[in-house]
Amino acid sequence: MTTTTRSLRKDDSLAVSLPVANFLSFFAIAAVEFSVPFVAVDALGANATIVALLGICRFAPQVLLAGPAARLVERFDQRAVMIGSELLRVAAFALAALGLAFAPGVALGVFCLANISLACGSILTAVSTQVLIPQAFADEALPKVYARLGMAESSADAAAPFVTGLGLAAFGLAPTFGTAAALALGACGLLARIPRVRVTTDAASGEETREPDTGDRTAPAKSTLRGGMAVNFRTPALRTVTLWSLSYNFGQCVIEAVLLITLLDTTPLSAATYGVIRSCAVLFAVLGSYLAERLPRGLRTGWGTSLFGCGAVAAYTVIGLGAYVGGTRGLLLVLAGFVIDEFCSGVVIVRVQTFRARAITDVERPMATAAYRAANLTAVPAGLAVGGIAGVVMNSANLLLAIGLLMVIPAVLIWSRAVRESEPATAA
Repeated sequence: MTTTTRSLRKDDSLAVSLPVANFLSFFAIAAVEFSVPFVAVDALGANATIVALLGICRFAPQVLLAGPAARLVERFDQRAVMIGSELLRVAAFALAALGLAFAPGVALGVFCLANISLACGSILTAVSTQVLIPQAFADEALPKVYARLGMAESSADAAAPFVTGLGLAAFGLAPTFGTAAALALGACGLLARIPRVRVTTDAASGEETREPDTGDRTAPAKSTLRGGMAVNFRTPALRTVTLWSLSYNFGQCVIEAVLLITLLDTTPLSAATYGVIRSCAVLFAVLGSYLAERLPRGLRTGWGTSLFGCGAVAAYTVIGLGAYVGGTRGLLLVLAGFVIDEFCSGVVIVRVQTFRARAITDVERPMATAAYRAANLTAVPAGLAVGGIAGVVMNSANLLLAIGLLMVIPAVLIWSRAVRESEPATAA
């Protein structure tokens, strides 16, 4: 497997400014994701159908526009793409801030438009970031950069709902969303430091072999989502990681669809307890991202990807068991499962991003990333739908136990030899 290495490294401060911009951006996104459904229900009387529609507007465009987003990333330099995607978020926040100025029906439409704008920015950023980092940083710096980005995103996800809730209570909707827009504009200023990286147009130029030749002579895929998905399945290691990711997202969402209902029925769960469990668990995602680049040398390899990938999905076996057992003991098992999941996820996301950056060529990366993200985002509503239907036709505690046990399958999958041997040990 090969990839192009062109370390720009003109400004070492990019390694700091990019994670800071990432934190500001994700904090603003999390603030809006928390606020819009809450305000829609509390102030506008939205029902479950409207809440679902808001969610569809947030995620469906990322699937439907994945191909066009990848082509934009291929066509323009990454500074322009990243700043453009951040401006889409600013527009989304501005729309959301004005929402309550209209009649309820119009306001909900404005919120839908805001979520669509947010979704367009998200898919552009997701693809552009994966194109930028392998070209802007030296190979040995990739784990550190991905770890910092992971810490920034997890920290924002943990802090934003709490801060936003206080902001809504103290200042109201418009000032809170206006602050989110200001944060996104601040991220734009930091993103102006990004080098004008463009996607390679010649797949052969400047390529270096990163791993032993596997005999694969497949020509670079055409710039289509189908071709991008083919890249994700081209080698045993890429195929295994992709299937593991799809299984993880699908199974996680099947469980999420019925978890809260089951816990309220079988354990002494309160709103405060549930909030503490989820917030504390997210802090372990930050810890996992932080430690990902500080692991023992033997775990900064495919072995680490397999070990922590196995732990992330196997954690849902513990969660399912806890929901089935019930009571205080069951609730403690659920807490342990969430902690294991978030910590292992924090590590394995850094490992997988580093592996994919090294395993996919620069010319193939935009469409391969877009296809990978679109597939995983499709697995989310599919899992929620399956969980919602299954939770109606069978006992939810039994369902959680069954799905938790089935999550052992992707855990075994990522323990495959292809993944364990996918990356050699690097220098400390």
